[in-house]
Amino acid sequence: MAKRPYKKRNLEYWNNLSEGKLQNPPPTQPVENVNTDFEPFTFGDPLLDLESNASASRLSNPSGRRKSRSKNLVATGGIRDKYANIDEGLLPFHYSRDCVGVSDAVLLCQKAYFNIAVFRSTIDLLSEFADAELHLKGGNASSRKFINSWLNLIRIHDLKEQFFREYYRSGNVYLYQLDANVMPKTITNFGLTSHAAKEKVPVKYILLNPSDIKVADQLAFGTFAYTKTLTPFEIARLKHREDDPEAQKIYDGLSEKVKKQIESYNAVNTLNQEILLDLDVELFHPVFYKKQDYEPLAVPLGFSVLDDLNKKAELKKIDQAMARSIENVILLITMGAEPDKGGINHKNVAAMRELLESNSVGRAIVSDYTTKGEFLQPDLKKVMGKEKYEVLNKDIQEGLGNILLGESKYSDTELKVQIFFDRLEDSRSRFLKDFLQPEINKVCRKMGFREVPKAVFNKKETIAKESSQRLIARMMELGVLTPEQGMETINKGHFPKAEEMEASQRKYLKAREKGYYVPIVGGQALIKEDVGEDTEDVEAISINKIPNEKKKTTGMSQKKSATVSAPSGGRPMGTVSYSNSSLMEVVEAAKGLESVAKDIYKKRLGIKRFNKEKKKLITDLCSAVIINSDAANWEQDLEEVILNNSKLLTLSTHPSVLSLAAEHQLDDYAAALLYHSTKIDNVK
Repeated sequence: MAKRPYKKRNLEYWNNLSEGKLQNPPPTQPVENVNTDFEPFTFGDPLLDLESNASASRLSNPSGRRKSRSKNLVATGGIRDKYANIDEGLLPFHYSRDCVGVSDAVLLCQKAYFNIAVFRSTIDLLSEFADAELHLKGGNASSRKFINSWLNLIRIHDLKEQFFREYYRSGNVYLYQLDANVMPKTITNFGLTSHAAKEKVPVKYILLNPSDIKVADQLAFGTFAYTKTLTPFEIARLKHREDDPEAQKIYDGLSEKVKKQIESYNAVNTLNQEILLDLDVELFHPVFYKKQDYEPLAVPLGFSVLDDLNKKAELKKIDQAMARSIENVILLITMGAEPDKGGINHKNVAAMRELLESNSVGRAIVSDYTTKGEFLQPDLKKVMGKEKYEVLNKDIQEGLGNILLGESKYSDTELKVQIFFDRLEDSRSRFLKDFLQPEINKVCRKMGFREVPKAVFNKKETIAKESSQRLIARMMELGVLTPEQGMETINKGHFPKAEEMEASQRKYLKAREKGYYVPIVGGQALIKEDVGEDTEDVEAISINKIPNEKKKTTGMSQKKSATVSAPSGGRPMGTVSYSNSSLMEVVEAAKGLESVAKDIYKKRLGIKRFNKEKKKLITDLCSAVIINSDAANWEQDLEEVILNNSKLLTLSTHPSVLSLAAEHQLDDYAAALLYHSTKIDNVK
């Protein structure tokens, strides 16, 4: 095969190579003007100080001692500004010449609540679970009725909701009360004394903004004088009050000092002094979140996490800026190759630049393998990843004490919920002890009630206790709790009082007599004493309505009845219809049999007085005769048994009586009465 002729030889390149005129020196040529004695420059105190004192030679000074010492300054030297970060932390209290407050901290927490989702969700979670239904304990019916009406008047549901939200958001809850006289209609309805008409009771409580409240006097330990700072809007309304009658009334009630400050106030002047209104201690009710006695005001719950929240917001802004600038990427086009592989074609580079700068040409490029294009953009997974938020999120959740939304050490959900609810008891206790219960005591004292009820929160649990549920259900089955009391106990979490149970049992008994609250399967209906129609039937027999007379049966009957096992729950195994009127006739005949027995004792044995033992003996003998004899032979068998007690051993229980006792889970006496009711003609 013939060789291809080489026609593109670069003669200029080979001539320069032979003459040594290449512009770039070979890679092996040493670089000129390089200082080989260069040493790195050090500055600052060394971390490791070495000191050595030794002879140059062992033979020059044999008696010389080698001495060497090293000292680590990092381990032995003191750390400068060791607690600088903690020391630079700011106290939330702001002191001025006239007062002290926590307005800045409260405002920051309010802004965080409105703008940061995790902060708001935690505050709402705490406040919503802390808020529960109230009920009154103790007192009497009149005082409880009046206090319930008073709680509805002051809108206690709305007041509780605002209280707990402000308690966890700012840590300082300020309630200001408005009083009014009791209306004559109220005095008549509740039977109050005439003295109550002269007293004033709170009719409304206003929640004040905690950022406007400051402490004016802190010299007296244990007691503080609170003031309210007037906002620019409030000052403007009081200053321009000509067309506002309400503002005029408020202005007339102010002191002369405050009036002068309002009149001299200039909205443009930034050097205005704060205008403070003194708050009446009798009408002002402060409640604080974990406040010490030496602290003028409480620190908000979320103040310690504001720095972490601010850092997280700053990182989110950086991510947003990166997202907005992602479209400003750089298009990198690489053309040509290394010199030994063909070099760069400058004409193609110029043509490519002209092609990209032209707006009339499309975005399609046709080129060879030497042209490569790619966009230069940052790795969004590394720049905008979630790794940088993990530490901040954990610190925020731990700072807010949120063990439900975030990860925690507790694997048991029920345990976490129990701990969460235990933490809420502090806020509920503050609401009752520091505010509501003292107000209830004051209202009852003014209205003349001697027995004061006590306000209690209902127990609020997300995970119901199975043991308590079973206990309440069993008490409802046994009739200890009425259905209404049982459902109330399940919902509220507390059992009724003893004095309340008696009235409920009477109401429950009347409902049972009417046929209410009777289970469809296995229920026992109550039997009324009145005699209905002969065709009236009942589904079951109530043993409670049958006289509780002791039985005396033979050994064979006792053995047979003992072999019957009761079903689960103690209810009858089956139900059969029996005549109510027939059963009542049998019961009356059984009662009359005791009178017959007493007459026999008087006539045949001459006994005129009967002590307890004789009466008990007569009752036992009558029961034995009813169980073991037919109704037609009751009087004859009874006389024989009284005259000769050994006659009792010859009597045997009828098989039908034992069958009824086993079928309906009755004792022998009740089963005998039921059996004789089917033979009513024999009884007559």
